[in-house]
Amino acid sequence: MTDERGIFMKFKERLFKKKEKATTVVGKIKEIMNLINLLAYTPGLEFVDDWKKSYRTAFAIFVNSVATFISIYTFLVTFPAKENVALVGFFAFNGMIWGKLLVVMTKHDKFMSVVQYVFKVFNSNTTGPRGHILMGVTKLFNYHLLLNFSSFLAGYAIYSTFPLYDYFFYGRLTLVSPLLVPKIDPENLRGYFITTSFNVFLVSYCLNICLAVSSLFFLLVDTYGGLVSLVEHDLNEFDDMCERKESTGRRDAKMRNTMMELMDIARFSNYLNDLYDVIATVQIVMSAIVMLGSLAAILAINYKNCIGGFLSFYTELLMYCYIGQLLDDTNMRIINVISQAKWYTYELKYQKDIHIALYLAQNMEPIRLAGVIPLNFETGLMITNKIYTAFMFMLELIE
Repeated sequence: MTDERGIFMKFKERLFKKKEKATTVVGKIKEIMNLINLLAYTPGLEFVDDWKKSYRTAFAIFVNSVATFISIYTFLVTFPAKENVALVGFFAFNGMIWGKLLVVMTKHDKFMSVVQYVFKVFNSNTTGPRGHILMGVTKLFNYHLLLNFSSFLAGYAIYSTFPLYDYFFYGRLTLVSPLLVPKIDPENLRGYFITTSFNVFLVSYCLNICLAVSSLFFLLVDTYGGLVSLVEHDLNEFDDMCERKESTGRRDAKMRNTMMELMDIARFSNYLNDLYDVIATVQIVMSAIVMLGSLAAILAINYKNCIGGFLSFYTELLMYCYIGQLLDDTNMRIINVISQAKWYTYELKYQKDIHIALYLAQNMEPIRLAGVIPLNFETGLMITNKIYTAFMFMLELIE
């Protein structure tokens, strides 16, 4: 009896044992990457060294292929009908998922190269002021992660729970989307539950991909800002070394390390552009199409469930514009950091280094949509204005 009780107590301790939170910079970044990889696990897109295509990756492709097939099937079965307006948004949503899925799969080595560099930075700066700077990066990311989750869940909650509202208050069986499952009649209760469950599963599965990709985007941009803070700290230290007239050897080493950090920042910026130019373009363009399709469905067929889709994609559009704005501001901050150093007191050879650093900073490029339009809040406001104009035009047509 005592042995059985002991076994039970050990099992209980393991089951309900609270996981201790990491207190070090390295522990924090590992926790963050574990969370991102948890999101990326279901579609088989984890950002790990030994990653390779698996049955989960194949299943993600299969699910997205099914979504494409179902969208085409629904269009062919219901055409011509007003409900086809809402399908425009689902084609766009499906295209967005395809874009993110293919970019991550084809450029996974580059993603891992950046992730490995992030780990290298955090592993090399664990204590002192530099460790404190990177600890601030992890705290900032936690806020951004909360913002990212909230933006998705708000729209998703409305999308998935609106049929319950319609059923309990009006007794109507309202589908979460116009997508139909072959051989299933959504008019009867059994068919309705099958169709609704399928739609909710489809969206939930695809949101895992969206959350993983946008969360990693946030982490990389926040780390980018942290790298600039490290350079700022080093330049301040170099100013102090010059004022104290420390040995030439120590100053040379400090400036050399600072220049290497700036070179790393320049490469990091290029990698960010290479990895997220296409993803950001697909996200913004498809979000705009989904929003227009949702508004058209609400006006044409009173499909109020599209409010959830509109909110979800509008917040995601603004989220990507916000990340782009952070990157843009960080690029400007690099110039300010270098300009505010006491370079005018440096020896000529150090002034030449600062000149090169300033040249590098001035050539940092923002992420551009289709390689043309910069990703920032100004672009977000421009798209919002265009959608509002289109919405007013649709209202005039209906009237």
